[in-house]
Amino acid sequence: MSDVFENVMELAKRRGFIWPTSECYGAVAGFIDYGPLGAMMKRRIENIWRDFYVIREGYYEIECPTIAQEAVFIASGHVAGFADKMCQCPHCKEFLRADHVAEGGGIQNASTMKNEELAAALATCKCLACEEVLGKVEVFGFNLMFRTSIGLGSQRVGYLRPETATGMFGACSRPLR
Repeated sequence: MSDVFENVMELAKRRGFIWPTSECYGAVAGFIDYGPLGAMMKRRIENIWRDFYVIREGYYEIECPTIAQEAVFIASGHVAGFADKMCQCPHCKEFLRADHVAEGGGIQNASTMKNEELAAALATCKCLACEEVLGKVEVFGFNLMFRTSIGLGSQRVGYLRPETATGMFGACSRPLR
């Protein structure tokens, strides 16, 4: 990451905009808490959005649960296709987005390649973490959705919705009535 990005992130942490979630237990990448200033800024942005789309433009706003049943995500194609192409560096064992590594190595259209093609193309690329040449790696799909069970002792599968718009499609006809 660039020094500018690191400096901005450090300033945001010091000033109370964002912090790594559960930092005292060893934070996990991609999870953040909004501090006092961050929460305030987020709410202001949401209110500007609401003012424009809901009040001025007349759109309807709905709120949907964060978890939905599997049928919703089968119908939307998320269960079958909401995955990133990943590989693991044989040297440092870091998991990497294979298409990002390939594109960083100058390989065009990496995101549209089949896994086998991408694995072959990655052989001469360097790991983004340790900078060693990857060599032979396996490319695999990693589904980005969090799977859970719905109900006590239930075998009913649900997922944390991966996109904020997903809930809207399940309720699509209700607001129009």
